[in-house]
Amino acid sequence: MSRPIDVMIIGAQKAGTTSLLRYLGEHPECMSHPQKEFAYFIDTKEYDNNYTRAFRKYFSASDVTSNAKIVAKSAGLYADENAIKRLYEHNPKCELIIILRNPVERAYSSYLMEKNYDSVKFEFSELPELIQKHNGNDESWGFSFFIEYGFYAKHLKNIYKHFPKEQVHVILYEEFKNNTLKVCQDIFNVIKIDNKFIPNVKVQHNVTQKMHSQFYAKLTKHILKKEGFFRRLFLKIIPTSKAYKYGEQLRLINKKNAKHSEMNDSEKQYLITFYKPHNDELENLIKCDLSNWNK
Repeated sequence: MSRPIDVMIIGAQKAGTTSLLRYLGEHPECMSHPQKEFAYFIDTKEYDNNYTRAFRKYFSASDVTSNAKIVAKSAGLYADENAIKRLYEHNPKCELIIILRNPVERAYSSYLMEKNYDSVKFEFSELPELIQKHNGNDESWGFSFFIEYGFYAKHLKNIYKHFPKEQVHVILYEEFKNNTLKVCQDIFNVIKIDNKFIPNVKVQHNVTQKMHSQFYAKLTKHILKKEGFFRRLFLKIIPTSKAYKYGEQLRLINKKNAKHSEMNDSEKQYLITFYKPHNDELENLIKCDLSNWNK
């Protein structure tokens, strides 16, 4: 048995989306997936294998009730118009939630996470050079993942081509961080379930922290890599249904209870100046004061 997605958290990446997924999933009238990402709409191979198969991968069919709201999250989906189109074709009545974080802060947090995972080989200080080299045709993963993900106005306009604005709920990261319970209860109200329910918003999920060992990070990356010898070996030992859980535990073991240092002032100022026209466009689009993003 599979059910369509009722609520999709579509981004932005490193803006509290995993925490929001967990909070909504705590509601007795909601059903969410244990994995951090529901990749079906964004992963062509998984999409081609059909939705029923994907639903069984992410959700426990025995726990799904007929009236439960199905909640999923794919933090990069907002920046992929083809995936947005797939979601619309899947359920045109789906409610979309997007949390927008200052793109400068988002870029830095995203970089630190990928650095922890040993997925990036350049320094953050090299981003200005990466931006200057970009000519609009460059499909550089670094530019797309760290910089273009912050072009929120561009992505929202693409989303509005497919979904009506009243189904696209834009939340600022500062609002979510400072008024977490209210944001959750407002969403409960939108999806027509008990809005008095109180999730455990004191717990934060998927917080970027320092790693104990870079060697361990590299080893974990090889184990969790989708295609590769170590991944196949890992799945022979661990059942597929449990692989995600144990994979995340491997990464948690390597996390320190310490935060990274702030970004360099000159790097920060460069990115603030770079993003200002994009932020101004977004401000006009969503009719919200974003002046703090330009400081």
